Formats: sequence, structure tokens, C-alpha cells
Amino acid sequence: MKIWDYKIPKNWQPPNTEAWIWYIEKMITTGNLRRLPAAKIKKYLPKLRLDEGNRLLFKHFFKQK
Repeated sequence: MKIWDYKIPKNWQPPNTEAWIWYIEKMITTGNLRRLPAAKIKKYLPKLRLDEGNRLLFKHFFKQK
């Protein structure tokens, strides 16, 4: 798997909170959400540095579930 300029093994899992935040932000900004668990997005949403459009999209999505 390739996230921008980082080559990451397919089975890689972020080891800590900061790594999860980085990983989720990169996956969202590149539009690659297939391997991203919705529970992790929901958990870290308040800490993510996202543009307002993406933040509102995910807030609305999780409100509907």
C-alpha cells in the first residue's frame, strides 16, 4: 500500500494514538477509505486535523448510524 510518499506494508497497524491519527488523516485526504475501520474514525474524529467539509461529512455519517 502506498500513502502519498510513504510505503507501508499491507498488514501494518498503527502502534499508538499519534500513529492512528496520522494514518487516518492520510487515508481520508487521499480518499483511500477501504481499509480504514469506521470505529477508528469515530474514536479519533475530535483529534483529527481535517478540513471542515470532511469533518461535517463524518459527523453526519456517524449521527445517522
